[in-house]
Amino acid sequence: MKRLSDLMLLSNFLSTLFYSASYPYIYAEIVKVISRHYISFEQIVSCIGIVVFGSIWNKYGDRLFQHYIKFVLLEIAADTLLFADVLIRHDLKFYFLLNVIIYTLITKNMSCGGIKMRAKVNPTEELRERYDNNSNSIYAIATIAGTIIAAVLGASLDVLFVLALIGNTVDNFFYLYIYKRIQ
Repeated sequence: MKRLSDLMLLSNFLSTLFYSASYPYIYAEIVKVISRHYISFEQIVSCIGIVVFGSIWNKYGDRLFQHYIKFVLLEIAADTLLFADVLIRHDLKFYFLLNVIIYTLITKNMSCGGIKMRAKVNPTEELRERYDNNSNSIYAIATIAGTIIAAVLGASLDVLFVLALIGNTVDNFFYLYIYKRIQ
């Protein structure tokens, strides 16, 4: 299980590296084309999703975890379509709206399943504590590195969207691998 825990940390590092190199700049462009009411809407809908799906996973987590691969594959497909659309049409408003829906309905379910996976890979309190501390450190290091990369690259918005998709897809492939190993 130590190897799987290390893979989860590597996944965290890689996805955070890509996210921090892209999402702050993507979001900066999005806020130029949407009103602040939409941002408030995003926050409310996202928080409702967290509460609802957290409650559902608390009640039906074992059954839902059996279908975790479906959530991961669904997110890969949805994100691929979302990013393809924004790269072709450059419609940031549509991207924003669809991203909120994907995050609220799919990604939140994956997060809940990820918590269950983390508990299976790190089955004791000491292992979970160590994993969480390492994960926080990895997250911080990857964020710093991604931010520096973004500042140095000065990439176009299209390149930033590609980086964001790579980060999400890499993360999801790690989750698929780890899920298969613990089942």
